[in-house]
This record gives sequence, structure tokens and C-alpha cells, in this order.
Amino acid sequence: MARRIRWQIVIALLSTLLVGTLLGRLALSTASVASPLAGGSYSEAVVGAPRQPMPLLNDPATDPVGRDLGALLFDGLVRVGADGLIEPALAAAYEIDETGTVYRFSLRHDAVWHDGQPVTADDVIFTLRALQILDQPGEPLLAAVWAAALIDRIDAYTIRVTLSAPYAPFLSAARVPILPAHLLTNLPPTGWATSPFARQLVGTGPYRLVELRDDRAMLEANPAYFGGRPYLDRVELRFFTAPEAAQSAFTRGDVMAYGALATPELAAVNLPGNLRRSTVPLDEYALLSFNLRDGPLTEQPLRRALAQGLSKDALIERVLGGMAAPLDTPILPGSWAATPEVKWYAADPTAATRILTELGYALGGDGLLRRNGQALTLELLAEDALRPRAVADEVARQWRTLGIDVQVVALAAPTLQQRLRDGEFTVALHSLTRLGPDPDPFLAWHSQGSRNVTGLNDPQLDQLIEAAQTESELAARSADYASFQQRWVELVPSITLYQPLYLFAAAKELGGTGLDDPTSAISLLLFGQEDRYRAITRWYTNSYRAIQGNLR
Repeated sequence: MARRIRWQIVIALLSTLLVGTLLGRLALSTASVASPLAGGSYSEAVVGAPRQPMPLLNDPATDPVGRDLGALLFDGLVRVGADGLIEPALAAAYEIDETGTVYRFSLRHDAVWHDGQPVTADDVIFTLRALQILDQPGEPLLAAVWAAALIDRIDAYTIRVTLSAPYAPFLSAARVPILPAHLLTNLPPTGWATSPFARQLVGTGPYRLVELRDDRAMLEANPAYFGGRPYLDRVELRFFTAPEAAQSAFTRGDVMAYGALATPELAAVNLPGNLRRSTVPLDEYALLSFNLRDGPLTEQPLRRALAQGLSKDALIERVLGGMAAPLDTPILPGSWAATPEVKWYAADPTAATRILTELGYALGGDGLLRRNGQALTLELLAEDALRPRAVADEVARQWRTLGIDVQVVALAAPTLQQRLRDGEFTVALHSLTRLGPDPDPFLAWHSQGSRNVTGLNDPQLDQLIEAAQTESELAARSADYASFQQRWVELVPSITLYQPLYLFAAAKELGGTGLDDPTSAISLLLFGQEDRYRAITRWYTNSYRAIQGNLR
């Protein structure tokens, strides 16, 4: 009897201990958060190596790894903040006069170069004037914004920029990385690319370059960074010649993270339990542009029928394995100017057929639509590459079910771009990339825009775009863009198909990126792949669990 009681006591104690342990774990998992600690290292596999990491010369389209390096080493007068809006960086503050043409930037007094020299107005003047005279800037559209600006030095820590006309998106262009005048003054820009500086980059960023080799770049935390010393002590970028090699290094555990344009194949890779992945839309999109100058697509109802006869969701699932985000308008979701209430036409083949019938088209014995005896034939141009060709074939397949004769023509990228510029197309599949944090649609959708390939010319749309360029208040600009999106949908000058996704996979111990946090603006939209480092100062691998809130 006594032995039985003792065993009951032991069982009761063990049960109490087990319940207490489980409750403790539950409390830690539900009422505690990881608090970062300084220290630790981070390593990432990237495909390629920096071709030209020199800011101002770097072309992000052909040298994304060089752009990655620049994002870690350099700062601009302003930057994209955690909320996706422009905020001061090397400039402690900025002022805009009542005309909207004069910008006054007051520099921080605590910003220093990686060699310890102070950042002054001389560095800013040197950089921006150099950008104005570069023969081949890495981003010609950005350089064009600065081309006619007057840049004046007020004092050692103040500069003034005067524009010829109000241009609200200008602050976004002030993200230009600033270069050290004391190291480059005696070197003409034509010699930058081959100079020792291009291999021994000195910036102001959160990390400074320790070593740049053919196979890797080693960086260490900048203890004097004006934004506060980063948690991570070291960052290593390892360069691989092929995606397969980079992926293998990651899955073997040789590096802590790997990121790339999301594909079905990459998303299907089985990751060990200690790894996780997240996907974030990029600031670019694929679209079908219609030629509005002549031909059958001058008729808005026909364009509407094509819009309703195409399921973007089906296209994304069938061709891209779900690795893209459908898009309604040229203003990207996640942008401050996005208007979720403005929707694209729902895919509805029945409605599309009804519109085509109203336009006088009827199916012939061969299954093709004809009007006045002439078949409805559309030539669809696309780049001769695997992904765009597959997308174009799916578009053609869906439209052919309506009775439209669609002929896909695959062209080399330069030839496609030339045909777009010359207006020699009926329908074309192409992309608009690196749209940036200010969604100004002037270039692509204003009648005078240099990237307006459709020939769109609508006075109401032009007026809305021009108003948004001159408005100083964000709320007023947002209202203009809401009206722009509504009018754009009514006109159907193109079909915005989808945004590509950036896939970032990392060890679970890596925290603070914001890429997998649905409450973070970074998880909604990346402004170029290098924007994954937007919150790099808050990344960490060392942490402790801290109890928060009331456990009752």
C-alpha cells in the first residue's frame, strides 16, 4: 500500500513538472520575442561578381552584384525608409521652397567616410556635378533628372539645388550615392572604372570594405555609422558563376542566405528545417502593350474584349508556377500611391465574346473571328527567351479560344526594344523595370513620355500626371494617382500582367530583415533586388528571448 502511494506521488510530481515545462515553453513562444545582440557574421551566396561597383557608373540591369555592394557601402542625401517613403540620410534635413523648384539640403555633422574624413558639401557638389558630365552613367534616366539642375554650395554643410520647373518626384532622385571628393577630385570620371578606388571602395555606409576578390567581398561593420552601428560584425558576399552552384552552397550550409528572382524550380527546392524562405514583389512589371496609333487596336472596345478574354491568374499559375503577383494598374501595390479600390476587368470570356459580337465579329467555319470577311489577326511580339516566350504562348492560347488568330513572333531583346520605340507592332509583351519609390508614370503613360510606346494620347490622363508632378503634398498626389489609375483602366492602353517576385531564403537564426514580416513595408515591395538590405543595420544572428506583456 505504501509503495503504491509513493509511486502515485512520483507520477504526480512528474506530471506537474511536465505540465510546468510545457506551459513555460508556451509562455516563451507566445509572450517572448527575440531581442538582437551585437556580434555574429552573415554570409550570402550571389550569382555573378561585381563588374563595376563604382557608384554612378554601375548599371543595375547588367551588374546587380555591383549594386548590392554599393547598397552596403554608400549613402545618398536621402534613402528609402522602413515605411517605404523617402527620409533623410546624409542630409539631416531638407526644405523645399514655395515654388517647388528650390531644394535646400542640410548635411549631417556626424557623417564620416570609412577613412575617417568628414562628409561635407564639397563631396555632394563633386558627386552631382560629375553625374551631370558622365558620358555613360549607369542609370541614364536618373542622370537626366540632374542634367539641368543648378547645384550650389551654401556653406560646408549646406547645398542648394534649383530645378527649372517643379518636379515632386525629385527627392527620389536624390538617393544618388555620394562619393568622396578628397579621394577622387584629381581623377577624371573617365578613369574611375579602372582606378584603384574601384577595388578599394570608400563610402559612408553601414559597412566598409575589407577585401574584394574574384570569389568574394568581405565587409565589416562601420562603428562610426551615423545611423548607428549595425548588429552584425561582418558581412560576406560569395560570388558564384551559376545559380545551381549558389543554391548548392546554401543548402549545404556553406552560406547563410541566397536570393534570386523567384521561379517554380527555385520555390520547389526542399529546404532543411533550419532554413526558411520568403517572397517579395519587385518594382517592375510585365505588360502587354497595344499600338493605339493604327490598326484594329485603336478601338477601345476591342482592347476591352482582349482584357476580359485573358486570365492573369491562370497565366501566372500555368506558366510561372504561381511565382508572380497579378497586377491591376501601373501603380504597384505596396506603393504609397496605390489605390486598391481601382480594379482591372475580371476575366470573363463570355463578356469578351459579347463585345466582339457587338463590334461585328463572327466565328467562321475555321473557328476564327471575321468582320467584313477579314480575320481578326494579331501579331504578338516577345523577347526570344524562355520566360517571355512561354508567357506570350499562354496569352496566345487564351485569346485563340475566343477565335482570334494570334501569331507570336520572338525577337532578340535589342530588336524588340527598337520595334517598340518605332511603334512597329500590334501587341508586344515587354517589361518596365526599376520604377523606384516614387511611382511617377510620366515616362510610360504621358503623351510626351519617352517610354510611351503605345502612342497613348489622352488630355485627361496627361493633366493628372502633370498635376501629380507639381503637387507638394503627398495626399494630393495620391488623389491624382487614384484618378490616373481609374482613367487608365477605362482607356485600356495595355494590360499590366504581373510583378516578378524576389525569393530570399535564409537560416532561421537570421532576424531583422523584415522580408518575412507582413507588417513591414519591406515585405510589400522591393525597389530593386539590392533593396533587401534596406534594414541591414537591424539584421542579427545573435539574440536572446525577452518576455513581453502580461502572461496572465
